[in-house]
Amino acid sequence: MIGKSYFLLSLLQVGLSQDWKGDTPQEVTALKGSCVQIPCHYSYPSQLAKQPRAGVWFNSKKRSPSSIALHSRNHIFESVQFRHRTRLSGNLKDGDCSLIINNVRWGDAGPYFFRVEFHMGPNHNYPVTQLHVSNFTDKPTIFPAEIIAGKHLNISCAFNTTCNETAPALTWDTPTDVPGSVSNTVTQHGVTLTYTSVLTLIPSLKHHGHNLTCRVRYPFVSSERIFTLTVQCRDSNQWIIGLLGAGITLCIGLIGFIIHKCVRKRSRTGRGHSAQVEQVGSYSHDRQLDRSRKKEGKVLEMESNHSLSPDPENDLYANCDFSQDAIYGNI
Repeated sequence: MIGKSYFLLSLLQVGLSQDWKGDTPQEVTALKGSCVQIPCHYSYPSQLAKQPRAGVWFNSKKRSPSSIALHSRNHIFESVQFRHRTRLSGNLKDGDCSLIINNVRWGDAGPYFFRVEFHMGPNHNYPVTQLHVSNFTDKPTIFPAEIIAGKHLNISCAFNTTCNETAPALTWDTPTDVPGSVSNTVTQHGVTLTYTSVLTLIPSLKHHGHNLTCRVRYPFVSSERIFTLTVQCRDSNQWIIGLLGAGITLCIGLIGFIIHKCVRKRSRTGRGHSAQVEQVGSYSHDRQLDRSRKKEGKVLEMESNHSLSPDPENDLYANCDFSQDAIYGNI
């Protein structure tokens, strides 16, 4: 009977041990003077859901009463260096065991682990997270925008943090003669909180080169980002577009003029060549006609010279005596 009971108890412990799970990061970095959150989510056997419990954070790798950073049931157990600076961000019953530390100090660096203690037992330790502390060097981010004289300008400044315990304050420093208004918002993406401040103002050309300063403040630390105004004329863009349009029109007109001149020159050259060809052809025709006329004249002259003429002086046979020739005697 005892052996059977021991077996059932062992089996129950194995079943319970399979439901102990913790989700914590291995490392977290905090900025001195600000706040930090160590994310933590845990699970436990469902049989313990109705039992009262306490959550304990230790600033060490092993359980030690002197290293208690937070005790959810009784703050008297907390170490003096952490008292009034730590708290849980959620509800233990919902499985949220995240730890928040305010006004982070150099001495806060080191290992941390979460332990859950049920009223009737059992208790369980979850994985260790290493906390690092560094100087506060994070600066807000300014998102630039087009700045035109006389027009409303909305310029944003943002700062990210993982701690929602101590909200940073975002403020603006502007030229004294520039009236402006500020609106602030907070958004959350996962464990990251984004604080945004939007400055609205109307700059003029005289503010060109002036500085805007966005400053983030915690109770003990602060940082800032400086942005230099580059103010443009209201119609500068339209003037540039008009100038480009005029330049393009001028180029097109110049190209058209050059093409027109080339076409006219070619046309004149063609007509001159045709006239020259016609002149040469006419000259050749006239020369041929003159030659033909001269040739006809010579033929007529030869015919005239060879014809029988009654003139004795011009008769080729004037000195011939045909009566003495037997051939011509009877003619």
